Amino acid sequence: MPSSGLLLPPTARQEALRGSLSDENLGPGYLVGGLPFEAATAIWERLWTSRYPLAADEFDDGVWRQTRAAAMTRQHVELHPKHVWGLIGVDVDHPDAVLRMVSTVDNHPPPNVIIENPVNGHAHAAWAITTPIKITNYGSRRSVRYGLSIEEALRRAVGGDPHYPARLIKNPFHPRWMTHFIHADTSTLDRFGGILTPAGHMPGRGWHNQRRRTPVGHSRNETLFHGVRHYAYREMRHHWGDPEGYRAAIAREVAIRNADFAVPLGVTELGHISTSIADWTIRYSRMWNDGPAAYDKAFRAIQAARGRKGGVKGSGRNGGLTGNSRPGGHARGEDRADTSDKLRDMVVTAALL
Repeated sequence: MPSSGLLLPPTARQEALRGSLSDENLGPGYLVGGLPFEAATAIWERLWTSRYPLAADEFDDGVWRQTRAAAMTRQHVELHPKHVWGLIGVDVDHPDAVLRMVSTVDNHPPPNVIIENPVNGHAHAAWAITTPIKITNYGSRRSVRYGLSIEEALRRAVGGDPHYPARLIKNPFHPRWMTHFIHADTSTLDRFGGILTPAGHMPGRGWHNQRRRTPVGHSRNETLFHGVRHYAYREMRHHWGDPEGYRAAIAREVAIRNADFAVPLGVTELGHISTSIADWTIRYSRMWNDGPAAYDKAFRAIQAARGRKGGVKGSGRNGGLTGNSRPGGHARGEDRADTSDKLRDMVVTAALL
């Protein structure tokens, strides 16, 4: 018996079920890469940190949060906690998935665990991060973006599914799967990058913007959130003193943009996105709380700054004096600022008539 109460050794019924899935998989117990069951359990408990994870057997029956012990009886479990990213997951839908993942020489670091479907050879793999990434407002956005790039590079290295949202992973101790524990070490993001960059798998500059233009999986949430967030800043000028009208406008914009996806998000997810954007703006935005005067002042400042881009320290591309043999960059910048101010005054005057 393992020392922890999270898991129990496989029962005779579980072994019989596993054997019935494939005649070639009639070994006793779980296939844990040659490790004893207790050792495999200890490794997984250290890497897998979800306290109250999402879990499911058949996705059509629903996915809900459960205790760790209950979740480990399901076929699929949450890969990492909601706010801390400690495991990078990849799904490979090829019959030689395991071979792709273990062929790591000068290609990619070996995963910690591979969980294989014995019927078709498809598999999930997980790599452990030494310092888990915080994915809350208190975390580093640079670390999150770098982690997403590492995830994309690992996917490219093994030919993974680009539509896999990396939210749920096959339960490595469920009798339906064949599990291979490769090692228990963790790696830093820099170490991942040091292997994946020379191998040519790291995505290039601008990849995150491209990811938003062609969203798949959970990146649809990201695309909707960021797109509507910028729309919300502009929309507030039509709803001073009318928070409910503002909420309705944000919800309508979320629904319109969601319809552009090949596979739209569900109604519940749309509600969460629109509510999050509207609530934050109403509660914390200085422009909303200070009213039209603050909004007008901020708008004028932004337009003036854009107009002065060709100023004293501009580059050769924007007409600045430094690094450019053609004079007049500073003057053009001031002219643009004046033009922007006059245009804004005309718009405000017309709105008041």
